[in-house]
Amino acid sequence: MENKNNVKCSFIVTILAMITVVFSIAANTVSARLGFFGPYAAPMGVFFFPFIYIISDILSEVYGYRISRWVSWIATFVNLLFIGLVLGICTLIKPADIPFVIELNNSIFTVFSTSVRVIVGSIISAILAGWANDIIFQALKHKDGEKGFAKRKLLSSLAAESIDTVLFITISFVGTMPFSAIIPMYIIQFILKYTVEVLTEPVAHFLSAKLKKYDPDAFEDRNNFNIFGFAKKTA
Repeated sequence: MENKNNVKCSFIVTILAMITVVFSIAANTVSARLGFFGPYAAPMGVFFFPFIYIISDILSEVYGYRISRWVSWIATFVNLLFIGLVLGICTLIKPADIPFVIELNNSIFTVFSTSVRVIVGSIISAILAGWANDIIFQALKHKDGEKGFAKRKLLSSLAAESIDTVLFITISFVGTMPFSAIIPMYIIQFILKYTVEVLTEPVAHFLSAKLKKYDPDAFEDRNNFNIFGFAKKTA
């Protein structure tokens, strides 16, 4: 359907896009740090990444494939810009000759420069897993109509979190530590992230229902899933 209320739609999408960007930057910033969950370690980005897919599901449900894809790409480009600016300014500008300032500058630079693999892994996994999430979600919505939100959210998230976990950990950590430490990391990261998806399903369902009432004519039905979201609308 054509969107008849561009002001409302643009406002809500902008807010959700901003939240997605915040979670994305936060996840990339801390994903190089490993935290202990019981006897096993996992990247601390597990606290933030699931919320990116939760927001994506809400966008897919209310606004459709195109908007969800565009928000995903906005988050990706803002992440790259943020990282580039931080590394650029830390590289080009010499810090003041004060011990604690130099130490602070070096710590900031170290966080980003030593975690290039983590950042690359994070971005690649987010792009591909997010794409899979949107495709599966929309395919199930096209099949089931308005009913079955929990089904399409949990199934699309199951696929997305699996892809995200495998790609992210493989790209970021394989070769840097023994497999005896990496294999539990796959399991712990997936369990933690998917648990968040399951626990927040009622909240995502509630928010989607509210936004549909607020912006009832915003949904676009698409069946040609271009990764950039530029596919034509169906008739």
